[in-house]
Amino acid sequence: MRLGVLVPCRDEAAAIGRKVADLAAARWPAAAGGHQVLVVDDGSVDGTAALALDAAARSPAREDVRFSVVPNRVRPGKPGAVQAGIEALDGRVDLIVLTDADVVIEPGSLEALARAFESDARLAMACGAQRFVRALAEMPLADASEPFDRWTARVRRLESRFGALFSVHGQLLAWRAELRLRPRAGIAADDLDLMLQVRARAGPPRCVAIAPGAVFLERKTPAGPERRAQAMRRARAYVQLVRSDPPLPPDALSRLQWAAYRVLPLAAPALTAAVPLAATAIAWLALGAGAGGACLLFFALLFTSRPGWRWAKLAMLIRDAARREAEVPLPERWTVARR
Repeated sequence: MRLGVLVPCRDEAAAIGRKVADLAAARWPAAAGGHQVLVVDDGSVDGTAALALDAAARSPAREDVRFSVVPNRVRPGKPGAVQAGIEALDGRVDLIVLTDADVVIEPGSLEALARAFESDARLAMACGAQRFVRALAEMPLADASEPFDRWTARVRRLESRFGALFSVHGQLLAWRAELRLRPRAGIAADDLDLMLQVRARAGPPRCVAIAPGAVFLERKTPAGPERRAQAMRRARAYVQLVRSDPPLPPDALSRLQWAAYRVLPLAAPALTAAVPLAATAIAWLALGAGAGGACLLFFALLFTSRPGWRWAKLAMLIRDAARREAEVPLPERWTVARR
């Protein structure tokens, strides 16, 4: 398969050299006509485009991979940059691979992506597995995953077995070019938007899964203002998506999955407040004041424990994200400080 790798960028001077070197050193599948890497510059003002070209020139020469830099002339923001890259690759590749400038892929990941599509004609979209580390430049790499990361990874692996992966990783995401996917305007969560377009297809290929052997490394944002801002941005992008009018999958099970992802997260703040109060009231009325007090004490201890407090913080994050989205929609373009 001919791969077209898109790296959408805005002010990624701190990361783009490492990203280009990473792709140049990767193992690529054999393909007649070779592969393409497009760095799509989304109006950077820090010299990202020039640094990308310089990094490509300094990388070991490869006859099978061509590096280029193209401007985003579609609309400002990552979804527009992705569309600009897709249009620039039109007809020249079999598989489109989307990857962020701030992540590093393991050497065999591109081969693993191509192998997954070649071995399963039902596969329409695939992503790599996420691995959090403390720092990408630190050797040996230190695992930085947290309990929430590990639980969501288990959910992803379970969904992937059935070809029904929902929370795809836009940091390393691939799909068949023949599907002619395009990100919708006004949706910051471009990866989930593209996934829903695939799942809404009337016929095969419609499967979405994790590609075995494809792995990307991502720096775990340390606790503090930067992580809170990142979490709020991602929560707002999710709220924006579920409140939009995305295409719906045709089969009943997929619609049920979509309904769960659409309703339950947004209901979490209300349920977090309502369930303890309702349970306490029922215990009080049915079993007396002692039972009601014991129930109230149980929930107090629960929410002051580490898991309970984390859940409460997540519920408050969703509540605030929903409120902010109702006031002003999250724009498609933002800038993140890189380290």
